[in-house]
Amino acid sequence: MYCEYFGLKDYPFLSTADRRFFYLSESQAKAKDYLSYLLVLRDGMVVVTGEPGIGKSVLLDQAINDMPEKLSIAHLNQTLLTHDEFLLSLCMQFDCTPECKDKPELYKAIQNHAMDKHLDLTPVLIVIDEAQNLSPLVLEEIRLLANMEMFGRKLIQVILLGLPELAMNITALPSDAFSQLVRLNHQLEPLSREEICEYIDYRLYVAGNDGRLEFPRELIDGILCYTGGIPRLINQLCDMMLVTAFINKTDQIDTYCLHSAIQKLAWPLYIERKSELPLRHVAQDEVDIRPLPLLVVRKNDVIVGKYLLNQKRMLIGRQKNLDIAIDEARSSRIHAQLVYMDGEFFIHDLNSMNGTHLDEKRIKWHALSDNDTLRIGQHTFTYQVEDEEEAEELILSDLEEESAAIA
Repeated sequence: MYCEYFGLKDYPFLSTADRRFFYLSESQAKAKDYLSYLLVLRDGMVVVTGEPGIGKSVLLDQAINDMPEKLSIAHLNQTLLTHDEFLLSLCMQFDCTPECKDKPELYKAIQNHAMDKHLDLTPVLIVIDEAQNLSPLVLEEIRLLANMEMFGRKLIQVILLGLPELAMNITALPSDAFSQLVRLNHQLEPLSREEICEYIDYRLYVAGNDGRLEFPRELIDGILCYTGGIPRLINQLCDMMLVTAFINKTDQIDTYCLHSAIQKLAWPLYIERKSELPLRHVAQDEVDIRPLPLLVVRKNDVIVGKYLLNQKRMLIGRQKNLDIAIDEARSSRIHAQLVYMDGEFFIHDLNSMNGTHLDEKRIKWHALSDNDTLRIGQHTFTYQVEDEEEAEELILSDLEEESAAIA
């Protein structure tokens, strides 16, 4: 659709697992090195977890593709199975299904297949996607398979890929026997801001970009806050931004393209996709007193409020029920929002009439640093992260107000 218009040879942001477009983040590079080592060693299980779309399967494909020898692989994607169905699925993948399909025969068929491949110097690998859905009984079958040995070497190597709760499911097993077989338990992290820049540039380069297309750095904060650094979501958002630019017959990828793409996708902020805990617990005996940021609000140089940033999202504007309500004629009813993402806060102007300014420059997205001062009309907002004593006082004050309200 837009390839010819932008002078590209291929679509840069398809969500298919195309090895040409594989970008190694720091977290993925470490995991790939460990995976490659353990695939050669052939000892113990591997558990790789991460959010949906973070690239677990593509990472494994790359590690397997780099192996110098041929493997005998069973790759299961359906994990809502009984333990008998699980063993039968493995036999079907290994093409060793016995005539009698009861459990002892299925288990024996897999063992014989593994022994034959071992004598043939062909490693046997079981890869299981969506492993967080596996029942404790199936996990026990996996442990037994991973324990098979011959001549002092493991016959089968197992790699489990799943969501972060997979690690918790393993920890919750009644016995520690499964955990003792895990040689690598790695959680893939989302892309950082700088990695998002490199990721987008790399995919554009592979697609044949000659420098004509550019995603300005001032858009990266917005992309981060709506994708959480998840590659699949980055692909979807960036692709829609290119569609928007194509439809509007422009070569410039700008703020309009970003917000139009978000509207077309009907996306919330990434933090609203996940049911995360707030930045602090409200129970007084659980409070972790730590230097949470403050927003000091002034009108004409007079302090009119101090706000502890203890939520993932806080709204600013002249509407009275907002988190930070200001008496400001030049403010929109809902003017801007503070968003917590990737360990820091961002200010996001919500298409306000008169804008949000930093050092006299109108901004759309901005990652806040200590002592940054924003301006909305006659109001200024100073972001502070260093005053631990004042933050502690505000936390305790909040708790006292909550206790009084409950009483």
